[in-house]
Formats: sequence, C-alpha cells, structure tokens
Amino acid sequence: MYLLFLILAGILQGAMVSLNAQLGNYYSLYGVCFFVHVIAAIILIVYLVGWKKTKIRLFGVPKYIYTVGFMGVIIVATSSWCTLKIGATAMTSLSVIGQMLSSALIDHFGWFGAEKRAFSCRQLPCYALVLAGILLVVNG
Repeated sequence: MYLLFLILAGILQGAMVSLNAQLGNYYSLYGVCFFVHVIAAIILIVYLVGWKKTKIRLFGVPKYIYTVGFMGVIIVATSSWCTLKIGATAMTSLSVIGQMLSSALIDHFGWFGAEKRAFSCRQLPCYALVLAGILLVVNG
C-alpha cells in the first residue's frame, strides 16, 4: 500500500512542479509560493476543523520543526523557477540527488528523531546507478 501511495505522490509531484512553473508565467515566484501555500492552508484547515473536528494547536512542539514552512517556500520557489529554465524532468531528476543525500544523512545520524539506519558501502552501487540515470536524463 505504501508503494502505491509513494508512486501517487511522485506522479502528483511531477504534475505540481509543472503547474507551479506555469503559474510562474503569470506571477512572481513569491506569488506562486503565496498561492500554493495559502490554498494548501485553506484546504487543510477546512479538512482538520470541518471534517476531522481536530483542534489546531501551534504550541507544544520544538521550534525548529516550524522551519518546514520556510523549506516549503524555498522548494516551491526554486522548483518553479528551475522548471521554467531546464524543464520538469531535469529539475526533478536533479532534486533527487539532494533528497537522497539529505535522507541518507538523516537516516545515518538519526537526526530529527528519525530511527538510525547506518549507511552501508553496499548502498554505493545503487547511488551510482541513480546518479548515472540522472546524468543521462539531464544530459540526454
């Protein structure tokens, strides 16, 4: 089931990146970020308060966790701008490198409360294959 959800998330991410880039033809990057995040916030508030009857609370979690909002703005802005310049496939492929590196570090060191999963040299061929594929996509 997780595999299907992840495939769906990947499909939606590819479409979202392209649509955000198209939105960038009409608005500045800040405008794109504004629309993306305001629309998402409205949908989530309606879902949480109206459907789930959940009380929204802003306190009781470590402050650094709120940096995800800044990260979201940076991701939307950079991916929208880069997609216009190099295309959705190249942008998504290149972003995979950053995702893999940061995820490997987070797993290896157990940062942010993640379960530690030590990096193994046996994983290097997999990283090399992904990198080779990305280079083929970007330079192809």
